[in-house]
Amino acid sequence: MGFWEVIVILFLAFIFVGPQKVPEIARELGKGARWLKKNYTDFKVAITKEVDGVNTDRVAITKEVDGVNTDTERWDKTKS
Repeated sequence: MGFWEVIVILFLAFIFVGPQKVPEIARELGKGARWLKKNYTDFKVAITKEVDGVNTDRVAITKEVDGVNTDTERWDKTKS
């Protein structure tokens, strides 16, 4: 947000809520922004852990499938 945008918003806030309420509203907006940032960070950490778990499962499944393929190839060779 640019400098002039902030000035216009502050000017409108003074007009609509009055100079006494602007600091209180700014404080509440700051609390809300902190809450959103914290929850976003927590959400991001949870998703990252979940994705890492899925990747670990994918690697394990890939190894298992590779082992089955190797066993199948050996079985085909012995049957021939």
